[in-house]
Amino acid sequence: MTQDLKNKMSFPEFLFRADGGFIRIPVWGHIPLDDALRKTISHPTFLRLKGIKQLSFAHYVFPGATHTRFEHSIGVYHLTRLILQRLLTNPLTQSLQRKSFSFDETSCRLMLASSLLHDIGHYPHAHLVENVAITSKNDVVFKDHQDLTTERVFESREGFGSLAEILEREWNLDAREVSAMVTGKKKMTFSKLISGTLDPDKMDYLMRDAHHCSVPYGNIDIERLIESFVPDAQRKRFAITSKGIAPFESLMFAKYAMMRNVYWHHAVRAMSAMLKRFAQDALDEEQLSPDDAQSIFYHNADERILDDLLDALPKPLFASAELLLAILERRPYKRAITLPANPDEQWQFRLATDAKLRKEKELALCKLLNKKFKLNLKGYEVIIDAPPAKSIFDYKDFSELRLYREKRNEFVSFSESGESAFTTGFVAEFERATKKFRVVAREDVAGKLRAIENDSIERLKCA
Repeated sequence: MTQDLKNKMSFPEFLFRADGGFIRIPVWGHIPLDDALRKTISHPTFLRLKGIKQLSFAHYVFPGATHTRFEHSIGVYHLTRLILQRLLTNPLTQSLQRKSFSFDETSCRLMLASSLLHDIGHYPHAHLVENVAITSKNDVVFKDHQDLTTERVFESREGFGSLAEILEREWNLDAREVSAMVTGKKKMTFSKLISGTLDPDKMDYLMRDAHHCSVPYGNIDIERLIESFVPDAQRKRFAITSKGIAPFESLMFAKYAMMRNVYWHHAVRAMSAMLKRFAQDALDEEQLSPDDAQSIFYHNADERILDDLLDALPKPLFASAELLLAILERRPYKRAITLPANPDEQWQFRLATDAKLRKEKELALCKLLNKKFKLNLKGYEVIIDAPPAKSIFDYKDFSELRLYREKRNEFVSFSESGESAFTTGFVAEFERATKKFRVVAREDVAGKLRAIENDSIERLKCA
């Protein structure tokens, strides 16, 4: 960084102050508070995140996984603060900043506020139902949680005002700039620092989720990784030095292990598929209106949402309400058919994206079982769990990550540097090995479906 640029920048001293006490959360311990942070996390709109579980149905399998997006959001803020401290105090990172990509007080405040509020729009089970076709008309009923960010930031609570007022008064920020940063709807200088392969969000949730699930897959040397961060002004993102290769590899492997063993655990996936099919039937059969469904999901907590959905249904209950009761009573459907997810198999992609077709195939499999075994299945006893086509390993973003070679003063592609086994091809193998195409069924039906697996697969494949 040139001396002229240093002189024009106001040094963000607030990053190093601890004048408001501390808050203690698992994994990171004591986190310094200042007035801006304290007032933000004490606001009712932020406090509602205490009711939103980080891992949806995972606590049915891992009883400790009851942690919430409240402590996760504070953890992401903490890691962002550590990263910014590194960028502002290390001579190497200072020298690599440019006028178009530098970290003055305003940009640091923007990054911190955005990291703190990155999940402010979340609601229970959002990742299961948001922005996907839910009904048999293939209607998208539930918004992406990030699209609710602006609404949450500007909603006013009696006696507290809005988060927007706190952002403008305590953080000296334009609240709409923070919302734009979180949603990614507007191209902004620091957007890739909040969401990508190497972001504090991923660094926190992998460590936190592993801690609360009591599994050994989230052991990442976060301090060493942050020490390796350097600004990549050309790409407007973080790059790493060679000292960060090993901790970055552990980060990527942690995600792979957590995907296989926790996030995509078969019982967790089964209950997720059951909830989606229940919502589809409830909307198709007008047991719930879209407005009522949105109200229950958007303005609720995990502990209440299933009971509130049940209470909202007309009585007597319609047939598919059995799915909701089974989730409440922890009776997940069992695996009947498991296939590798193959992007070249077009029928798998169609079943992942076309809710109408998926339900038709589920009904067809129930009809086949009725004929073969003289059953009286109603159509919801078999459910298809087709993985989304979207990359779960940020494949495109990973391909843009660069390694900084200090001795040569050059940035090179991390994947093509020859210094790590983690190449784009290797990450693609992670993706292939993680995703599974499954058909799950009620426990008394799963064995019968396995007995006619070949016929069932043929039915799934046919147009």
